Amino acid sequence: MEGQLCANLEISVEKPPGASPPSFIALLKVYRELLVSRIRNTQCLIDNLIKNDYFSTEDAEIVIQFPTQADKVRKILDLVQSKGEEVSEYFIHVLQTVTDAYYELQPWLDEIGYKPSENICSKPVVNTDPVSRYCQKLRYELGRDSKFVMSYAQREEMLLEEIYSDSIMELVSFTNESLGKVCQLEALFDDAVGLINEDGETIYVFGDAGIGKSILLQKIQSLWARKQLEIGAKFFFRFRCRMFSCFKEDEAICLKDLLFKYNCYPDQDPAEVFHHILQFPHTVLFTFDGFDEIYSNFDLSSVPEMCSPNEPIHPLVLLVSLLRGKLLKGSKKILTARTGTEIQRNIIRKKVLLRGFSSNNLKEYTATFFKDEGQRTLVLNQLEANPNLCSLCSVPLFCWIIFKCYEHFHSMFDSHELPDCSVTLTDVFLLMIEVHLNRSLKTSLLKNNTRSQAEMFKSRKETLLALGKMAYKGMENSFFIFEQEEVSSVNISEGDLQLGFLRTVKGYSGCDNQCTYEFLHLTLQSFFTAFFLVIEEKVGAKELLQFFNECSSTETAQPTCLRIPWLKKQLAGKDPFRNKEHFHFTNLFLCGLLSRSKQKLFRHLVLPAVIKRKRKTLITYLGESMKSHLKGVTRSRLPNYNQVQVQPNFVWMLRCLYETQSEKVGKLAAKRMHANYIKLTYCNAYSADCGAISFVVHHFQKRLALDLDNNNINDYGVKQLLPCFSKLAVIRLSVNQVTDHGVKILYEELSKYQIVTFLGLYNNQITDVGAKYVAKLIEECSSLEYVKIGANKITSEGGKCLAQAIQKSKTMFEIGLAFNGITTEGGKSIAEAMQHNNSVKIFWLTKNELDDEAAMSFAEMLKVNKKLVHLWLIQNQITAKGVKYLSEALKENTAIKEVCLNGNLISQEEAKAFENEERIICF
Repeated sequence: MEGQLCANLEISVEKPPGASPPSFIALLKVYRELLVSRIRNTQCLIDNLIKNDYFSTEDAEIVIQFPTQADKVRKILDLVQSKGEEVSEYFIHVLQTVTDAYYELQPWLDEIGYKPSENICSKPVVNTDPVSRYCQKLRYELGRDSKFVMSYAQREEMLLEEIYSDSIMELVSFTNESLGKVCQLEALFDDAVGLINEDGETIYVFGDAGIGKSILLQKIQSLWARKQLEIGAKFFFRFRCRMFSCFKEDEAICLKDLLFKYNCYPDQDPAEVFHHILQFPHTVLFTFDGFDEIYSNFDLSSVPEMCSPNEPIHPLVLLVSLLRGKLLKGSKKILTARTGTEIQRNIIRKKVLLRGFSSNNLKEYTATFFKDEGQRTLVLNQLEANPNLCSLCSVPLFCWIIFKCYEHFHSMFDSHELPDCSVTLTDVFLLMIEVHLNRSLKTSLLKNNTRSQAEMFKSRKETLLALGKMAYKGMENSFFIFEQEEVSSVNISEGDLQLGFLRTVKGYSGCDNQCTYEFLHLTLQSFFTAFFLVIEEKVGAKELLQFFNECSSTETAQPTCLRIPWLKKQLAGKDPFRNKEHFHFTNLFLCGLLSRSKQKLFRHLVLPAVIKRKRKTLITYLGESMKSHLKGVTRSRLPNYNQVQVQPNFVWMLRCLYETQSEKVGKLAAKRMHANYIKLTYCNAYSADCGAISFVVHHFQKRLALDLDNNNINDYGVKQLLPCFSKLAVIRLSVNQVTDHGVKILYEELSKYQIVTFLGLYNNQITDVGAKYVAKLIEECSSLEYVKIGANKITSEGGKCLAQAIQKSKTMFEIGLAFNGITTEGGKSIAEAMQHNNSVKIFWLTKNELDDEAAMSFAEMLKVNKKLVHLWLIQNQITAKGVKYLSEALKENTAIKEVCLNGNLISQEEAKAFENEERIICF
């Protein structure tokens, strides 16, 4: 209708040269109802009409007396039209100029092609709309707050734009199956991709500690503030979920105060702004960072659901009501939490898994961090030489710490060298602590600091102990924010605060406006907790292992945060706000700090007998825990294998074992492995974890099957498995991020030992280059029986290489090449090769690009090959003509049991012609 009216009026709006000017009075009359329905703010119009003497005070009073907004607009239009063409044009000019207030009319103004006359251009327009002024203020403040990132030790600020680097963001289903990558941040809000629940309103972003959740939200905030995030959001409210822990149990606030007092307060008419937000919730974007970090004794089950935006109630209830859509239904929300915080499905619209840096992301970040090409080359070379260190760098936080250590060593010693041995996460954090402490020293301009790490730690023992004591107290109760009284109670001085391990948090009303503090990152609090457990002599076995006990629940369901109906229920008596990852990190650092290699450091801080006692307690516990994790052996589908499906906690156990760097511990753990098929699927294992896996597995005395499907492993992870390839007869790495380089490593190692029988590489990032390495492995490794390489990027070129290898193989039993890009030529090569193969029983070629010509080649193959039992050609481009070739061939082949052709170019009517051949399956 609107477009049609524009077309009808076009002659009157755009006159040819020399014609009389358009009638703006007529324009307002034709579009009267459109203007009435889309003008939300009348005050700005009235203010500008008065300022330019088009309206009198009496005119304004007449308009204001009307009760509804629509009636006010109608009266303004009546008055404007009655005052002539100039006033009518100025009215339209205000609508065009104050875009924030009248954004819904901008398409209409573009469509009618309005351009102000010279006279009207000289008339001033002032934006007095409280809503648009608030939006401007909000954008300014959020832009200012997001422009810089506080850097290492809070001693410098870096521009977000200069240090932000993309990482892998993956849309996933409720069961964490991949739905595709997120390439642009706008795609987070695009329902065309990744939508899993149209009734949910929350985009749930999750990932491990340090993976980049907070900086992602800061990036989104920055883009919105600069109007570079086109998602229709006029308002942006961001919250750190930790703040909700500061409110006392009896505190109550209303939604308006939550939004304005803890974000940005309107300078004019807060009631008007809040009313606008309530009227148009779809224009609001919320971000809630760190949902798993809420700690509160407040029992949400004791209060009713909250629907009123004006009624004061506990802030946690407001948070829950916003997430549920009980308040501001239709608003956009992003919620972040650490992996393992499973929220019930009904609030989730999309799930986004952050996987950290890919190898290309890491190179980009390195280039961003190290501007000097020489330094950058040195760092990249060392990372390439140390896959364990490189794997740690896939987690942005740890990458940042490692790079800052590199930077420090270069400035202090003109070197970029880190230790050549296996670098553990504990090593990295110890280096970070050392760098912090070094920066606090007064150094000579001509002389570098020469204190050793042990001397440095000894000189600041009391400071480290105080920080550890506070971290430990917080960890016991899942407290992550500390008030000034708590800081003072453990004798942390002002100088200690300047070291940068703690940072100030903006005060909340629940904290009585005192300074509040938190550790630089949650993992740093875990580190200091472990540090305290090691150097505090009074810590006994019970206290030493208490966080292991926190993580040893036999409950298979993931932990949750809130005790409310729409979240998964927890066991009675458990703290509903607890996520266990900070406990896991504490345990990991405890193992690292008590490792034999750290004894030299700690003998300056605590009696050797104390360390020996604690170390013995820990190693005994790890041995028993390993046995517990690996019980419940079942028979595998593969013959001669006893399988154990471990839980995700087992990955943390392996990380702890690796952190000890003790051959004795590794051998003890390997002895506890009674199963010879270790299934580590869906355990969120990263490339760095492959070093931990190798640390144990290479001590295993027999051949082993290792299933690492559905994790987050790239080529560096494959490289870290080098020590255990001599043991692996089955290696499964499907649904990971292995590229051609990783396949090359697999070929070189597996062909060396000649024991592998099963290679699973389904759904990775393998091209024809990688396919050639797989083909060489098939040719050279006589033990290989199963190869799964579907859902990659293999074309006919790779298919031809594989065909040549298949033709020569005498041991291959099953080959999976489904979901690739193999066309007719590749299919013909495979079919021809299969004429000469007598071992393959199952062949998967689902969803490639095979047509009738390829089907004819497979038909010829079936006349010769009497060993193949299952041929899957589902979802290709085969018509009834191709099916006929295959059906005719089956008359000469009684061995094959099925040729599956579902999803090809065959109608149900055409399929009836093959009903008598039961082995041809079309539907």
